[in-house]
Amino acid sequence: MHIFSSTFSSILSFLINFTNDWFFAIALLTIGIKIFLFPFSLKQQRAQLLTSNFNKAKSILTNKFKNKTEKANAEILKMASKYKVNSITMFIPLLIQAPIFFSLYFSVLNLNSSVGSHVLPWISGVHSIDNLHILPLLAGLSQGLSGFTMDGKNLFVYIVPVVIGLVFLWKAPAALSAYWIVNSVSKFLEMKIFSLSIVQRKFLNIPTPEQMAEKTA
Repeated sequence: MHIFSSTFSSILSFLINFTNDWFFAIALLTIGIKIFLFPFSLKQQRAQLLTSNFNKAKSILTNKFKNKTEKANAEILKMASKYKVNSITMFIPLLIQAPIFFSLYFSVLNLNSSVGSHVLPWISGVHSIDNLHILPLLAGLSQGLSGFTMDGKNLFVYIVPVVIGLVFLWKAPAALSAYWIVNSVSKFLEMKIFSLSIVQRKFLNIPTPEQMAEKTA
């Protein structure tokens, strides 16, 4: 953790001096981290889309074999094995993001900088708290925004992180809320791109639910 925090401190200090704006520095750092973690995000999105289509294909097979429960279950197991559906893969980026987020927290606390932001003039510096609580609220909304792009609308998946985020960010340095916002917005755009059928077919090689059910049955 110390290695990450000291590295982030050095990078953040350079970016703040380069941009002369702590918000732009955080945004650039966040985008850099996002690019570095893109291979893991790609695996997460593929696993998520594959699981979503798998669940739809399950419904197709269940309807097809309405009076043959054992047959339907056998086909579903065969389909899961064939397409290697593994929901755990979706949580890998979250496990990676946790140490990054807390390393950023400690790096911000130890950073010696008084540079403000033209975008957020009411916040005096990178380690200052947003006393108006505008950034924590925007962070929660942006997290919810990325959650609404998910199939299934599982409340636990996106409401719980929003609540936890708000509780933690309410009195935390504003830089963490800025990181959260930029990361959530970029994730939202990423998910919208991956949701395009042409991207799923050409780049992610995701079969449609009909194809999954047809090839299995």
